[in-house]
Amino acid sequence: MKILVDENMPYARELFSRLGEVKAVAGRPVPVEALNDADALMVRSVTKVNEALLSGKAIKFVGTATAGTDHVDQAWLQQAGIGFSAAPGCNAIAGGGICVFRAAHAGRA
Repeated sequence: MKILVDENMPYARELFSRLGEVKAVAGRPVPVEALNDADALMVRSVTKVNEALLSGKAIKFVGTATAGTDHVDQAWLQQAGIGFSAAPGCNAIAGGGICVFRAAHAGRA
């Protein structure tokens, strides 16, 4: 299996290498020629994933390392039979930490 990952995704190579060949590529934009023989695509929010990007490609799965999904045309992926997963809640701990910090420092100049 060939997995394309955004070059700015920390630890992606280590995480996915046991599943197959991992190739880091630019996410803005993804080089179209890299998609020709890839099975999976792992993106961030800077990559617009839609029919224009993936039509006629062998991609079977798209994953995004983001909580939001507005950069992914999920309806088209489903119609094309391409699996999809997002990372909802991935920023929950960081968000909670910010809230605790701000509450602890409320009222301080």
